[in-house]
Amino acid sequence: MHNQQEQLHHRLYHYFPTIDSTNTLAVNMAEQGAEHGTVVHAGKQTGGRGRGGRQFESPAGGLYFSLILRPELDVSVLPLITLAAGTSLCASIREIVAVPVMMKWPNDLYLYEKKLAGILTESGPIRRGRASFVVIGVGLNVTTTPEQFSPELRRKSISLVSCSVDSARPQEVDALLPLFVKALHKASQRLAEDKEQLLAQWRTFDYLRGRQLHYVRHEKEIPATGIGLAEDGQYIILDDQGIEHRVTAGDLNPVRPVY
Repeated sequence: MHNQQEQLHHRLYHYFPTIDSTNTLAVNMAEQGAEHGTVVHAGKQTGGRGRGGRQFESPAGGLYFSLILRPELDVSVLPLITLAAGTSLCASIREIVAVPVMMKWPNDLYLYEKKLAGILTESGPIRRGRASFVVIGVGLNVTTTPEQFSPELRRKSISLVSCSVDSARPQEVDALLPLFVKALHKASQRLAEDKEQLLAQWRTFDYLRGRQLHYVRHEKEIPATGIGLAEDGQYIILDDQGIEHRVTAGDLNPVRPVY
């Protein structure tokens, strides 16, 4: 923990061994005026949240943090903040740990067909065409083992340490937080300055493109093929009738091979 506090501004860094949800606290702090760059970090979460209000399992051994930003982002690009964050995190992990992490639209990082991390972004009230704040929450499996997850998630999850990568050894984990915080700051800047280049990089990490998928919307499942990311951040799929859909919400689940 000491290394993290050295590399992050001490006044803006808040660590909790156990917390309900880093995003919940970060949003509350942002509403109370917390500064741009404030980080909330936890050893584990008891009420971690994922997309759509789902539970996000957060056992010890993961990296769980939320970053408060007050970016100069026009409201028109605000829906792309999750994609921007994912792009920067994916690129950082590939550089630091040298594993082929991919992006599963809209907010998950995948490695070797399994979920490595999730991103949850939330924004404050819109004022003068801009969000008063943005909170980017990240949950990354670093040294967690399959036994720490529920039976349902054990076969679907993966951690960095399970890849036998030297950079992911437990004693190196402390170095990841400041690197990822820096990456998220850069993501916000890139989104403001060069949205097209950022989305082009996201496409190079696209896990769903060309895959057979099940599109789940309102409890209805549609067989489809992943086509790719649209300019507005929606995901384009082609259903089994040859009809193109632009997905704004809902789940896109790859058809898993049967062994």
